[in-house]
Amino acid sequence: MNLAWSTSITGGRAPAVMMPSVRALRWLLGIRLVVVSTLFLGVLVIQVDAELVLELKYFYGLILACYGLSLLYLVLHVRSVSTRLQAMVQLLGDIGIVSGFVYLTGGLYSPFSFLYLTVIVVAATLLRGGGVIVAGLSAVAYGVLVDLMVFRVLPVPPNLAGFDVPLQTSHVLYQLMIHVVGFGLVAVLASYLSESLRTAHTRLEEQSERAKQFVALTEHVVRSVGTGILATDLDGGLLYLNPAGARILGVGESDELTGHPLEEIMPLAGKDWTTLRDLARERPLQRLSAALATHPISLGLSVGPLRDERGTLVGFIVNFQDLTELEADTERRRLQERMAAVGEMAARMAHEIKNPLASISGSAQMLSSLATAEDTGRRLLRIVVDESRRLSDILDDFLEYARPEKGTQQPCDLPALLTDCVDLLRRSHELRDHHHVRLQAPASLVINGEPHLLRQLFWNLSRNALQAMPEGGELEISVERGTDSILLRWRDTGVGMDEDIRRRAFEPFVTTRPDGTGLGLAVVYAAVQSHGGTIAIDSAPGRGTSIAIELPLRREVAA
Repeated sequence: MNLAWSTSITGGRAPAVMMPSVRALRWLLGIRLVVVSTLFLGVLVIQVDAELVLELKYFYGLILACYGLSLLYLVLHVRSVSTRLQAMVQLLGDIGIVSGFVYLTGGLYSPFSFLYLTVIVVAATLLRGGGVIVAGLSAVAYGVLVDLMVFRVLPVPPNLAGFDVPLQTSHVLYQLMIHVVGFGLVAVLASYLSESLRTAHTRLEEQSERAKQFVALTEHVVRSVGTGILATDLDGGLLYLNPAGARILGVGESDELTGHPLEEIMPLAGKDWTTLRDLARERPLQRLSAALATHPISLGLSVGPLRDERGTLVGFIVNFQDLTELEADTERRRLQERMAAVGEMAARMAHEIKNPLASISGSAQMLSSLATAEDTGRRLLRIVVDESRRLSDILDDFLEYARPEKGTQQPCDLPALLTDCVDLLRRSHELRDHHHVRLQAPASLVINGEPHLLRQLFWNLSRNALQAMPEGGELEISVERGTDSILLRWRDTGVGMDEDIRRRAFEPFVTTRPDGTGLGLAVVYAAVQSHGGTIAIDSAPGRGTSIAIELPLRREVAA
């Protein structure tokens, strides 16, 4: 009989009063009808084989009583009466039905007195202490039934074989003793087993609840971590991928990718997953670095074996994280350190060189103005003067880079500053007939900044773009407003940069022009940093250059 009961987890102990579950009572109601109907059918079969005509009208009455009680039980269930009370009513009804059935099938000599044991076992299963109580009630019912027959209150029915058997005192006492002792032993044994079952069930529920909580916590932790966690089987088929990993790899949900090969989900440039899995069988692989073959993402990952509770290798576990931003921050810090070192050197050297350089230039100009100087000497002196001025300009750029002007931040209209810069650019010798400059900017967009540094930033980027297009091309300058920032972009169709120059473009003295100083972009970088912004370059040889600058939209004006 599939019975259930209502229990609660209270520190590993069963509740003081156990209430039978509604489901158990339903099962009991249904099984009772099936068992009673089956037994009656068996009696009829015995009647046919034994050629004995029983008083069927009494059996019909018992059948009607059984179904009537079942109707009563159903009414109590519908009215949501206490399940404990429902159980007691059903058990008392069962004792009555069994007693009537035993009387009609022979009374003291009925072979169906074992049905009392069934009621006792059910009571012990449903109610704590119910087995002993029902065993006592069954003994009382059986004893009363026997006494009524002994004292001829009820007629003694014939046994199933059709013989009238006299009631002997010794036999009556023997039957009573056997049944009472049997009822008691079965009640004790059933109560012990049911209590053990309850305890085991309670412990199982505790363990199950702890396991569910642990699984839920583990799942929550795995889904909440910011690093990617990926599990595969031995052949590299995907078993699990947490949300952070799916976001890093730019793929869909884990359920949609289950079974897909790892080479398809996480293709690594220059790495073979088959080789990595073979190596991970022997020892975990730590601190691997690789780039995704499908996305410009740099990954740091480790690969280890995935084992079950018996220690058997069932797959592999891959932990990974996106190192792209971390590497970019490291590169920015390295660049800032280099620029700070060069700036300090430039500031010291400039002062030491400018004064002697001014003396040299002045002396050369005086010598070239003397009447006794020859043409060749004047020409050489003019070269000295020109180169001295050029060297002085370089030193001025050094000083500008090393110690940018600390102006007071004030409201600046970016489109107006850019318009002035483009107007100057169009009148400068840098702009040729085959150059086209286009400005896309809103009518007005005000931020807090230093106008001098912004003009210098705009001018240097624009000049560099024109110089990168010696054969002509188009320069597009655009301004876009975001929620909290402004994006400025310079796009040209010039010669572009290779990867090495692009990475080192903001370092001093890095240039692609023979006559360049390599300080223009360094000064631009310093100006962007002073405004709390960021700058990025996207370029490749032959396809031009795009420089994006993001400046905060709101900055506090310095006091």
